[in-house]
Amino acid sequence: MDLKKIKNMLGRLELHRYVRFRQRYFLTRSNRLRMRYIIVGFTFALFLMVQFFGSVGSFALPFSDYSASRFTQIVEGERSEKVMVMASLNGVDVREESGENEEIDEALAPLMQGGNEDGIYVEGLKELGVQEKILKIGAGGTISGALQEAGVSAAEAYRAVKAMNKFYDPRMVKPGQAIAIKMEACDDGYTLTHLDMKISPTKALKVEKGEHERFKGEMIEKEVLKKYKAAKSTIDSSLYASAARAGIPASLIAEMIHLYSYEVDFQRDIRKGDKVEVLYETYETEDGEFSHYGNLLYASLNVNKTDIPIYRYEREGRDPDYFHEDGSSLKQLLMKTPIDGARISSGYGMRKHPILGYSKMHKGMDFAAPSGTPIYAAGDGVVEKASRYGSYGNYIRLRHNGTYKTAYAHMRGFARGIKGGQRVKQGQVIGYVGTTGRSTGPHLHYEIHRDGQTINPNSIKAANSETLSGSTLQAFKSQISVVKQQYSSIAQDFEFAGN
Repeated sequence: MDLKKIKNMLGRLELHRYVRFRQRYFLTRSNRLRMRYIIVGFTFALFLMVQFFGSVGSFALPFSDYSASRFTQIVEGERSEKVMVMASLNGVDVREESGENEEIDEALAPLMQGGNEDGIYVEGLKELGVQEKILKIGAGGTISGALQEAGVSAAEAYRAVKAMNKFYDPRMVKPGQAIAIKMEACDDGYTLTHLDMKISPTKALKVEKGEHERFKGEMIEKEVLKKYKAAKSTIDSSLYASAARAGIPASLIAEMIHLYSYEVDFQRDIRKGDKVEVLYETYETEDGEFSHYGNLLYASLNVNKTDIPIYRYEREGRDPDYFHEDGSSLKQLLMKTPIDGARISSGYGMRKHPILGYSKMHKGMDFAAPSGTPIYAAGDGVVEKASRYGSYGNYIRLRHNGTYKTAYAHMRGFARGIKGGQRVKQGQVIGYVGTTGRSTGPHLHYEIHRDGQTINPNSIKAANSETLSGSTLQAFKSQISVVKQQYSSIAQDFEFAGN
């Protein structure tokens, strides 16, 4: 169009009456349209052309575009390159390009037989219109929210979560929880059909859509099988570290240390080169997934070239207990050390008091340990006192019988339920290491009273609480033989663990 005509046309319109502008805003001095308007006009015209011809193409090839789009939703990730092949090969035999996937080949069968009318291929794709996703709950997230982010409608997400309530509280879900879902194509897009959530190694929650669009929940429990495992190790720096390197579970190491604490001082008795071996139970599902550890059946601690084997034995009507090979109970009247992993920081006897600065009788033993370390009852008994007690700080005194009492001082606090008159069992946690009262740092002050007088805890030689005899002892001996055979059959395939 001639620029003069455009100028005359604009002049006749007299736009300057309505919008203030000058001729130089649009035209150069040589009466040429300014470049910025040429660029804007060209861009707008190009945009209109793309929109127009794109619409024509989509109407001209509805089958090709729809099939490619639907196919893209069906397959993801590793098969996405085949979507491009399908989209580009319009009217070409694509069986060779579909890959060795029976479902895709079956869906393409009508097309391969010449039936390429609209709808034939689309129906085949609807049969394959399945999405499977793994969702993960984020911090502060909910199951319903995760489902909606994955494309599930709010109504379906609500019904699916409601179906869980009978078996699992959805509010208890933790961040990182994985949820597997399956969605199928429908007229409105996709609809949720399956939901699977693993609760534990042995339990999984399953939600499925049934008749009338109703969701039904079910808790699936795997059968658990008991197995036996054995381990052995040579002690290097510490029993705990060496046993852990040999694959002995931490919970069983702690139990073993607690059992041997009746007669072994782990701070002074254990030496480099001592050995430990164990036989214990473990529970696994049928497909080999670990569930939990069972009981410690046998342990042997070699201390200073002397073996100290112990065996778990359960009698009818009695709690399980651990015994030596001669039938004597491992449990004694009082534990030698009422705390794990502590070092003796001060012994029994005269010493220069670290705070008062003069010599004074120290009527107990001090065990240095981090604040909060559990303190155990040295024996069965009754809580005689559990309160603040002068320079002792937080203080507990237990009465075990008419002869013996034990006292525990400087504690940070008492265990729940510990109060005067309360009965406690040997090994039960009664308090925690602290530095209350007249104390220079976190430690346990431990005393043993005999007939009202404090004595050196190292001097006490308390008898075993029980010894098996008669037919019970014979049954125990028979069980020992079985346990030894079990250990030997498992342990013969491995050597002592290296450190």
